[in-house]
Amino acid sequence: MSSNRLIVSGAEPYLFQGGRTACLIVHGFNSSTRENRDMGKFLAGQGFTVLGIRLPGHATTPADMRRVRWTDWLAAVEDGWNLLKGLSDHVFIMGQSLGGVLTMVAGSRYAFDGVIGISTPYGLLQGWQARLLHPGLLKFVSLFLPEINKPALSDNPDKLDERAPKFDLDPYPRYVTRALAEVLELIEVMRDGLPQVTAPLLLIQGRHDIVVEKDAMHLFGERVSSKQKEHLWMENSGHGITLSPEREIAFEAIFEFIKRVERGQRSPEEEPG
Repeated sequence: MSSNRLIVSGAEPYLFQGGRTACLIVHGFNSSTRENRDMGKFLAGQGFTVLGIRLPGHATTPADMRRVRWTDWLAAVEDGWNLLKGLSDHVFIMGQSLGGVLTMVAGSRYAFDGVIGISTPYGLLQGWQARLLHPGLLKFVSLFLPEINKPALSDNPDKLDERAPKFDLDPYPRYVTRALAEVLELIEVMRDGLPQVTAPLLLIQGRHDIVVEKDAMHLFGERVSSKQKEHLWMENSGHGITLSPEREIAFEAIFEFIKRVERGQRSPEEEPG
């Protein structure tokens, strides 16, 4: 029997079976379940059933990323949602970065009990980039420039070096340009659907994140229809919150949010509607 693996070791999906409240966890772009497995273990330790999915095109080969479309990513989320519905009474969805975008899209389409976006971009590109690099143009550019270098993730890389080998869990050394076009298209879909998000919402963002707009949580709060909207700043984190030294603060905040929703309570620090 061949021992050749198709998926990078440690990037496999995971399922921790627990109680009748479930958490669906979605990883970020160019990453894998390695970025959120600690969060999954923490939530499982609180008694929840936890499913961490692997998005198509990730943790295999860059060639797979060139073929993948955003609908494939959303279909993987929908698969996870359908699986957990059969195992649980209540299902919460959460994701980081691209996973956060997919979380918001899923929250606008499916009846989750709560939605948790971590390091979730509202627009991703700003200024001249937003004017020039729309999805259609980026798809054309990808014919001549198939891959690009990874950008910085924090405004203080000397202190918050999220690209160091200890923290950088991206299986691919560069970003696939064609897949980035899918991310931009998905963000447009997400923004259009935000008024349909009605479930309780928690947003978490790092103060030193330079991928996500500084006012992203406010922009989301203005567009969603959720009556319960909460936000949390991670004062010493960049983009990769689930791997940051402050990650346990975020994990605990997610746990407390889920318990408040289950009890029908709101945080005293909840963002006003």
